[in-house]
Amino acid sequence: MSQNRLLQGIDWMVLILGLIIVTFGIMNVYSVNQDLGVKQLIWFGLGMVMVLALIIASGDNRNFFEIYSPVFYIISIVLLIGVLIVGKEINGAKAWYRFGPLSLQPAEFAKIGTALLIANFLNHSNANLKDISFIGKILLIIAIPVALILLQPDLGSVIIFCSLSIALYREGLNPWIIITPIIGLIVFLISIVQIPFYVLLVFGFIVLVIVLLMLAFNYTKDVIDAMHGVLVGLSAYFLLLIIVCYFVENLSEETRESFGHFFPMRSLFFSEPIFFNTVFFGLIGFVISIVPIIVLKLTEQKEIHNSPFKMQSGLAANMLNLSIIVSIVLLLITSIISFISPIIFEKLPKHQKERVMVLYEGEAKYRDTSGYNLLYAKTAIGSGELYGKGYNQGTIKKGRFVPEQQTDYIFTTVGEEWGFLGSTFLVLIYAVFVGRLFYLAEIQKNRFARFYGYCVASILFFHFFINIAMVIGLFPTVGIPLPFFSYGGSSLWGFTILIGIFLIIHYKNSQGFI
Repeated sequence: MSQNRLLQGIDWMVLILGLIIVTFGIMNVYSVNQDLGVKQLIWFGLGMVMVLALIIASGDNRNFFEIYSPVFYIISIVLLIGVLIVGKEINGAKAWYRFGPLSLQPAEFAKIGTALLIANFLNHSNANLKDISFIGKILLIIAIPVALILLQPDLGSVIIFCSLSIALYREGLNPWIIITPIIGLIVFLISIVQIPFYVLLVFGFIVLVIVLLMLAFNYTKDVIDAMHGVLVGLSAYFLLLIIVCYFVENLSEETRESFGHFFPMRSLFFSEPIFFNTVFFGLIGFVISIVPIIVLKLTEQKEIHNSPFKMQSGLAANMLNLSIIVSIVLLLITSIISFISPIIFEKLPKHQKERVMVLYEGEAKYRDTSGYNLLYAKTAIGSGELYGKGYNQGTIKKGRFVPEQQTDYIFTTVGEEWGFLGSTFLVLIYAVFVGRLFYLAEIQKNRFARFYGYCVASILFFHFFINIAMVIGLFPTVGIPLPFFSYGGSSLWGFTILIGIFLIIHYKNSQGFI
């Protein structure tokens, strides 16, 4: 085989960008702690040895990782179970194996095994992400490691598993399966600091606006019927909200006070009881919801031959009925989430509640507790200004004011010593790096390689985005390292093997090995 043929399939852009990130990361870890910087270099070398071992083991078999994906998955599950039994507890989480000076976090390798096994399932001829039973199998594969990681507990790793949804969407998963929990999470977070009734009224109004826009720009019969259904469901929702509030208002004062988390007694905007305000806004919502239906009925647009108030048959009737049911169910689920979120939030540990409230109230209020990290992280990044203080010249870094500066908060060192320009350079390098991985994933010849490639890119994107957002105060503090940058043997090995496997698959597909 010629030298040109051997080099074909090696993606030099990924390799070069990856080496730049790793080198820059080791430099910054070394700046924080010289001993840790040397160890980080050793960890990376050992990670490359592991990738080399996988290259040798796979040989010329293009399907090696697909065939042995169940083995990778089972090993990762066994490691997750084992760490709950004999693992070393660090910072309240039993998530580490300790072998002398070496620590191993199995959650990092569970991401690889899970991605490989799902890719194997999707590559079968009968794979169908429109089939509920098949989706259930995929969710079970994800749920097992997630449940074991929650028992540690390690919320950061659980969040990273959500990145698999991007790859599943690419392969045909209904986007509403992904969007619905996101909406639920948003409603949960907002309801923590806002009266649930008003959250629901605003949410209903947003849904209404979307429906009206779809009605305005889509005049096909099926779309109109479906939108009719949503409007009817929304109208019923507003009326239900008024009825519930009426019964609540008639409860005794003692009973209402016992349900204070659910039903606040006074309005934020008026001095009258909340029932008056809910009726007022609810009636407005009901009128606005029902008017488009009446208008469409009266105008009798030629594209529309049926009304939700008439008996219908066939596909149009099924679509209309389903849309009404779905819209009401989703709104009721949203209502439940909104009302129970304050109670759930109150049950959380004090430090977790503070990490969320820092986003709403600022880190200064919690400067002595959960806001301390963020306060000094922002101070360190801002002190670097445009050009930075220079390598190994960070005064806040030297003062050890930022906890975990070599791991989760390593980006603060970049901001302080390399300034805005250095931070921007790092962000751009990461963006191109992850974008290139998405591109390579898209051009793969089979579903197994494409899905795994999307998983690799999505996992790296989640790690990068959440870590940066966490450090600058746009996301609660969780244990999510910066890929190839933060100190840690497990994370560095995990990322190296994760990308290494994908590059091996890409190389073999390019070479046409069998």
